[in-house]
Amino acid sequence: MKNLLVAFVLLFVHVSQANVVVLNGLTHVHKSNVGTEITGVIKLKNTKDTEQRVIIYFNDLFQPCNGETLLTGDTTHNRSLVKWLSTNVTDKVLKGNEEYELLYTISVPNDVNLSGSFWGVLMVEVEKPIREEETEYGVKLESKVRYGIQLIADLGEKEPAILDFFDIKFQDTEFGKNVLVVLENQGGFYAQPTIILEVFSLDGTTVKKVEVKFKKIYPSFCKEFLLDISGIEKGEYKAVVVADYGEDMFAIDLDLTIE
Repeated sequence: MKNLLVAFVLLFVHVSQANVVVLNGLTHVHKSNVGTEITGVIKLKNTKDTEQRVIIYFNDLFQPCNGETLLTGDTTHNRSLVKWLSTNVTDKVLKGNEEYELLYTISVPNDVNLSGSFWGVLMVEVEKPIREEETEYGVKLESKVRYGIQLIADLGEKEPAILDFFDIKFQDTEFGKNVLVVLENQGGFYAQPTIILEVFSLDGTTVKKVEVKFKKIYPSFCKEFLLDISGIEKGEYKAVVVADYGEDMFAIDLDLTIE
């Protein structure tokens, strides 16, 4: 008997070949307070003429400082929405070309100690594979689409972000030269900074300037920013890395050697 291996494709953008698409974005942010009930809508559309079944479930999102971003339903953290979140359905069969509004509710406890950002990811999995392949060993591969919709509840008055450089590394690989910046969020609310790297010759002339825009960093977690500095000639340089998050910015100076 042939083995069945299901390979899931986790998507955070619209996919043109997907049977079902999300129409109203993959991040939903709500500003609220303790003791309130937040309601929201995720708009789905079946792009095919045939019925498509979707399955809805919750995952927690981790951004560890010393590891890869993790989506899981097996463990949680103290800022998770898992105990507060409910949906009107856990699965739904969409008729051909049907648009459907998936409703969710976030019931925030009446606890005065709750403040800051709380989050999680509502998963919408399309049951039917978008692609089926068979390997030379007779193993059947199925590629399915899962959408991860990030839900964020900001409780109370938003405070200025507190960010710090957790690590900065120079990487020289076969694909090019990069500076890897790991930024840590030490505050209570999520932040969405832009990281800017400017490289100078020793006489102060700008040699290269690159930036990575708007990556979300959740409280007590980290995010990696990869800045491509390929093309700079060998030599000694000065550089500055700036974290710009709207209300404020901070920077660190670097000595950079390109070999």
